[in-house]
Amino acid sequence: MVKSSIRVLPDFVQVYYFIGSIFDPAINGHLQKLKKMDRIDVETVLLLMRNLSVNLTSPDFEHHRRLLCSYEIDKERDSSANKSNSNQLESAV
Repeated sequence: MVKSSIRVLPDFVQVYYFIGSIFDPAINGHLQKLKKMDRIDVETVLLLMRNLSVNLTSPDFEHHRRLLCSYEIDKERDSSANKSNSNQLESAV
């Protein structure tokens, strides 16, 4: 009798790599990749994405959301300030 092995734990490397790739605009074909994954990995991806969605929309996360939003604004300001400073230096030379 041949026993088929059933995985009981997800492949977390594949799961988190897939979730990370969702946020990378240079990577596409997510649906095809999801279809090729084992069922337990797909279920884990869906569970983690649902958990992420709930956490991001939770009022408890509001402080973190504001902090992240302010970082992006400050980062853009710093970037434009650096460009302005380098343009001023080039003009002075």
